[in-house]
Formats: sequence, structure tokens, C-alpha cells
Amino acid sequence: MTDDDAPTTAEETAPDKPATAPGKPRLSDAFRRRRRMLAIAGGVLAVLVIAVCATGIALISAIDGLADRAEDNERGVARTDTACTELERRLNRLVPPGATENPQARATAIRNENAAVRPFLAELDQLPGDRREHRRDWLDAWSTLVEARAAYAGALDRQVGGGEPAFFVPPQGQRGKPVVERLVDAGPDSCDGSVRRLAAPDL
Repeated sequence: MTDDDAPTTAEETAPDKPATAPGKPRLSDAFRRRRRMLAIAGGVLAVLVIAVCATGIALISAIDGLADRAEDNERGVARTDTACTELERRLNRLVPPGATENPQARATAIRNENAAVRPFLAELDQLPGDRREHRRDWLDAWSTLVEARAAYAGALDRQVGGGEPAFFVPPQGQRGKPVVERLVDAGPDSCDGSVRRLAAPDL
């Protein structure tokens, strides 16, 4: 018997078998899928961490902004009170228009009081705070009162020159509300005395 005629073993005659059973994923594929899932989960986690950090930073900034505005408003209120007190002191050093003896002197007294108001308005215009719109309305009311007084002083000058008698016309604001009421309602109590004095230039 030759080597060619020798019987073969079962292992030698059996067909080649696959490395793994049919339908069972190879180890390398499972590892790659697991790694991909971990990468996706890591990416999602990173996005969540970034979102949480950004939200926290925005919240802290908003709280800081509110605190800063509150401090500015408090400083604005304090400075307004101080400005009102200083205005009243300046007015008290002047002769009231109603205490003058003739129209010409009265016109001069009115203009002197208007000059005392200008530093007050300049101070208010520079105040900090987030209530600028409210303050602007109040400043506009002050300017309207000063303009009405200036018009009255001009009428007194014309009266001296032989013109018609001059009369002070209290200015009206929005919706027919007197400007004086608007100044008293919207301003601090420390300004009420000055408002009432300036609103009655005949007294």
C-alpha cells in the first residue's frame, strides 16, 4: 500500500468550518459597536455638561446684573434726594418773585430761580439706574415748568414796556394733568417744597 492509498482521517476529509457559528457576531464587530456606543454616550454627556455650565454662567451673570441695577437705583434715589435738598437751599437764598415790588423785579426773580434749577436738572440727567425712561418723563415735566416760568418772565418784560398785563399759566402735561401734580406724584417728598414754590411765581 502506498501513501496515496492510505486512509484519511475524519479531520482531513471534513470540509472547512467557519471560525464562528453562523449568525454569531465576531468579537471584533461587537467591540467596535461597544466603542461606538461609548463614544456617542461620551459626546452626549459632554454636550450636557457644556449646556449646564453655560446655563449656570448665564444665570450668575443675570443675578449679578440685577444686583448691579438695584445698587444703581439705590444710588440714584439717594442722589435725587440730595439734589432736591440742594435745590431748595439755593432757592431759599433768593428773593421770591412774589416779594418783589414791580413786574420788572419779578421777572428778574423768576429768571434767578430758573437759573437755580439748571444744576438740579443736570444732576438728575447723569444719574445711574435702569429707570431712565421714568426719570426722563420727570425731567421733561421739570423742563416744561421752567419754560412756562420763562414765558411768564418775558410777558412781565412786555408789560413793563406798555404791553398787556402778564399772567402765569400753569403748564398742562399729558391727558390734561397739571405738570405740577405730575412732579409731586412722581418725585420724592424732598422735592415737593421746591415744586410748589416754582409753580407759584406770583407768591
